[in-house]
This record gives sequence, C-alpha cells and structure tokens, in this order.
Amino acid sequence: MNFRQKLRQTKAIKLFSSVKLAVTCLILLFILTFWGTVAQVHEGLYIAQERYFHSFFFLVLGFIPFPGGQAVMWVLFTNLSCVALVRLNYKWRNTGLIIIHFGLLLFLISGFILLRCSKEGHLTLYEGQISNLSTAYNDWELSIWEASTEGTPQKYTREITAVDTDHLKADQGVQFKQLGFLLKVKEYYRNCTAYMGGGGTGGPINASGIQRLIPVDLEKSPEKNTPGGIFSIQTPDGKNFDILFFGNETLPTSFKVGEKEYHASLRLARHQLPFPVKLIDFMMEQHPGTETPRSFKSQVAIETNGAWREKLISMNNPLRYKDYTIYQASYAIDQMGNESSTLAVVRNVGRFMPYVSTFVTFAGLVIHFLMMALNSKKKFEPPYVDPE
Repeated sequence: MNFRQKLRQTKAIKLFSSVKLAVTCLILLFILTFWGTVAQVHEGLYIAQERYFHSFFFLVLGFIPFPGGQAVMWVLFTNLSCVALVRLNYKWRNTGLIIIHFGLLLFLISGFILLRCSKEGHLTLYEGQISNLSTAYNDWELSIWEASTEGTPQKYTREITAVDTDHLKADQGVQFKQLGFLLKVKEYYRNCTAYMGGGGTGGPINASGIQRLIPVDLEKSPEKNTPGGIFSIQTPDGKNFDILFFGNETLPTSFKVGEKEYHASLRLARHQLPFPVKLIDFMMEQHPGTETPRSFKSQVAIETNGAWREKLISMNNPLRYKDYTIYQASYAIDQMGNESSTLAVVRNVGRFMPYVSTFVTFAGLVIHFLMMALNSKKKFEPPYVDPE
C-alpha cells in the first residue's frame, strides 16, 4: 500500500475528499449568493457582504447558526486539495481533468488574495493640485504626530503614526514606543453620537469641547457610521489623562507628553501611493439645455521614474499602473466655481490571477473535450478489412 492509499483510508481525508461534501458546498454557495443578493435591497450592500459572504458563520432568526461565505469557501478549498492529493488519477488520459482541478484551486487562492490584500480608496484633487494619499471609504485610523512648525504652505511633510481602529476593544493597550507613551482604550464605538460638555473641568481632553459619547446602531451604509472613543494616555513618568476622539471632528486634539506636544485625530485611513497624482484639467459635458452632466473626465499625470506621464481618465477608461487602477468617480464645484475631481483608487495585488485561473480552467476544458472526442473516434472506428 503506497502513501496515497494510506492517506485515502484516513477518516479526515475521506470526509474532506468526499464528492458529497463538494456538492453540499456548491449548494450552500448558491443559497448564499441568492440570499445575499436579495438582502442587499433591505440591508445595504456593505452589511450584506459582511454578513453573507465575508463571515464564517451568521445567525438566522437570531439563534440558528448558518455557514457564511468564507467558511464554505475554505471547506471547498480543503475538499479540492484533498481530492488532488488522494483521488485524482495522474495519468495522461486525465490531463484535462487535472488542469481543470488546479484551475479551480487557483480561482479560490486568487479570491482569497484579492479579499485580504486589495485596498480601495478615493483621491480628491483641485486643478493643479498634487497628492499621493488616497482616503479609505470605510476604514478608520487613529493618527498621532508630533507638533512641528517646519515646512511651508507649498510643501509640508510630517511623520505620522497610525493605528487601525476596526478591532479596538475596551481595556486594550496600544504601545507607541517611538513616541514614548501607552494608549489604553477605555471606550470605543464603531458608531456613536457626541455631546458637548457643560463647561466644567476634569473631563477628557478634546479639541471640540465634546465630553460624552453615546453608542448607536450601525447604519446599513458604512459611510454613515461615525466612530468615537475615549482613551487613556499613560506617560513614562506615571501620569495618566483621558482624551476623547470623534470621527466628525475637523480639528486634531493636542496634548503634551513631557516637553513634547502631539496632535491626534480619529479619521478615515490614508494609504500612501507609490507615485504622486496631479490633476491637470477637469472636463464636464452637460446634456443640452440642462445642468445634468452627460460625461466628465480628468486629465491627470503621474510621476514615474522622474518623468510625468499624462492620461485622460473617463468613465470605463481608467488609468492602470502596476497594481493600481484609478477610475473617474465623481466631481464637485465649490461656491467660487473651483472644480475638483474625485478619483477612485483601487490596489489589487495579484489582479491578474483571476484571468490566469480562468485561462487555465478553459484550457483544461478544451484539452479534456478534445481527448474525449479522439478517444470516442478510436473506439467506434470500424476495423480494417483487407479487400484481398
């Protein structure tokens, strides 16, 4: 008995290489796809994605557990891997089936990479403005930087330490070793309302006079949620003080640790692009006799290898560079008539993997059907009879 035959007798391998398990996963994926698509109407796109597709389990009617998209996909990936290990017959006549099988495995791997590594944000520029920072749509961060007077209005840089706030919990500590203090979470809410103080002293430090946060239910659209929290700053000399952050604040909150002054802000996460983007010109065409835009596009330039490369971005005509794709998203005109363009910035690490897996699977199907056609032709070919 060889190694594959011994593995085939293992109970766990038998279970995870079962054809019934694969069929069950496919049925569950069909149910989740239908269920999640219908739920988007009432729950919104973001909440439906998080509940039905990005979760491992969710509760039906509040108490019945049901497998989510991630759990089903992991089980399906394990099933295909076990089948490749113990059930596939690696012979020449099965070349097409083998290629199809590994093409499907590559599909699942590419989906996981895109889910975990892709980043989406937006970049709003006025004509002539240059920036290399995109802003996330729904992810928040707590950013802290040392106060400094260096720089000019034309050029100003600062070193910022940022912490992802999506997974912050009460009593959790965040050590800022490079800044020399500990930040401890006292309260944190993914969506809340803020209330001003009564003018007394002794409350948490805040730039806007906010003294109290009240948690509220999460909105269906994540862009409507405003997080907030109260944190405790613990300095090396043993001093403690509370500081309050709210996502809708426009001014950073200032505090001192020793002789150094710091600014801090709870804001949508920033992602640094490996190239600056400059908006050269924004163009908009309107339907005749109306103020309804018919099309809008942006003439932009990106700096690569010391040279500026220009590109006209319009609807369905994005700019692609390395792992980044920049789309035309929206625009705005302020009271002074200044035009700004909002560009959607998407980073897809391994964005070619779905195309490769599609090609591999298609090639496997072609090879499989060609080999089946040739084998059937040989099987039913009449025997040769010598006329002599």
